[in-house]
Amino acid sequence: MTFPFRLVLSACVLSAFTPVYDRRVVDVADVGNARSEATHGYAGYDVISGVAEGQPFRQARGWMRYALTTFDDTDVTVALTFVTTVNELHAPRGYDVIVEDSLIATRTFTAQTPTPTVVDIAVPLAITKGRTSIAVIIRARGGLTPALRQLRTIQDHNEVDPSPTLFPVTR
Repeated sequence: MTFPFRLVLSACVLSAFTPVYDRRVVDVADVGNARSEATHGYAGYDVISGVAEGQPFRQARGWMRYALTTFDDTDVTVALTFVTTVNELHAPRGYDVIVEDSLIATRTFTAQTPTPTVVDIAVPLAITKGRTSIAVIIRARGGLTPALRQLRTIQDHNEVDPSPTLFPVTR
């Protein structure tokens, strides 16, 4: 069977932009996306919005809050994706990460390249145990926070993998 060139080319182009499935990702909040922010209970104080590399972001002189889904029985990692505009390269941005009213991390982010950077923050199980949703606050320290693009909760869990297999096992 042969396929028209256009169809094959389209499939190749689409596969380049398809994110890799990671079963450990429990929830994703896309910053600047109205539907995602409403779903994740976004709130903020003294926040500015912008666009970098065609993607929306938020920065705060105050704070930003999102509610993210978790499993109640395993360690949680909050993955923060920061973007950088060319004007902000090498500019240090201080921030705190607060989960359920507990200060988890105090960090300074300094972008070396204009590409998105993911920062993983481990959250102690004692804070998330028994919870199916957690409040995550990014609070500024001494200026603007880094430009936040996305938040994810990541957990190892033992549920059956719901992703389809390419090659089903036959017996």
